Amino acid sequence: MDIKQKVGNRIKELRKDRSQEDVANTAEMERSFMTHIESGRRNISLDTLQRILNALDISFKDFFDSKEFSKL
Repeated sequence: MDIKQKVGNRIKELRKDRSQEDVANTAEMERSFMTHIESGRRNISLDTLQRILNALDISFKDFFDSKEFSKL
């Protein structure tokens, strides 16, 4: 699994019961872009990841503190 898929999977995991549209709107991006991110089809910038994490109310540390990223 490549890093884009790991990031996308982690975002899906963290948004739990929130919809893609809700998180995308809060992060000020299109829902379709969020779909591509979560499916690992888009390479995103740190700025974009930060906007998503702010929308999810989670820090970079907590985002990457996961078994998903333990062997990068």
